[in-house]
Amino acid sequence: MVAPGARAWARLVLRARRTSIGDAVRHGPWLVIAPHPDDESLGAGSLLAQIAGAGGEAHVAFLTDGTGSHCGAPGWSPTRVGWTRAGEARDALRQLGLVQTPRHLDWPDSAPHPRGSLAFERTVRSLVAWCRYRGIRAIAVTWRGEPHCDHEAAAELAAAVARKLRGRLYEYLVWGWTLPDVDRLLRGYRALSVDVAGGRTRQRRAIARHRSQTGTRIAGAHDPFRLPKAMSDLAARPRLILLTRRSRHAS
Repeated sequence: MVAPGARAWARLVLRARRTSIGDAVRHGPWLVIAPHPDDESLGAGSLLAQIAGAGGEAHVAFLTDGTGSHCGAPGWSPTRVGWTRAGEARDALRQLGLVQTPRHLDWPDSAPHPRGSLAFERTVRSLVAWCRYRGIRAIAVTWRGEPHCDHEAAAELAAAVARKLRGRLYEYLVWGWTLPDVDRLLRGYRALSVDVAGGRTRQRRAIARHRSQTGTRIAGAHDPFRLPKAMSDLAARPRLILLTRRSRHAS
């Protein structure tokens, strides 16, 4: 196991309550909220693939368009980066077996709206109405302890929506696995362990579709980013950890 957080993941699996994809489908329909295009594949791709493969319904909402990456790359304006990443996300979702068009929330990359602001509350109302129309009963989002402001904001938004819906709220880790004290930070959470081995091949294919983030598409940026191989190796893990708060509707 070479992916980040391997020891923390193994300890979480040991203490987690096991659940099946069948249970996940019964608890749906699902909405996965991703801070940027690629977080859905990295953090919850196998879950999405397994739900779709089992005949369940799952949707994805992107908080931002990811235009904050690769600034200054020759020939790559923020607009071009945005539509490129949107196209990669559509391809990735097809690899995961999703047929629903993703929802774009259009928040600015790396400048999230604070909780309580008009823009934040407007998004909550819009997303709640959309979730009710779609019958969404479970929401999965990046862990609120992730070391990125957009990931934190996505978790805040998801919690607000889940409270309004009185739905199930789960958190998944992406960059949180890289924190040296992640074990300590996760002690206050309940953990669910989902067997997602059957969705790992689709997840790896979905991650590969995000070529702008894997370093094979955009060159010459002032802030070059290339997804570390150790992060893409998360797709090798046979079980996905979903976290729940002690109080389901806690903020």
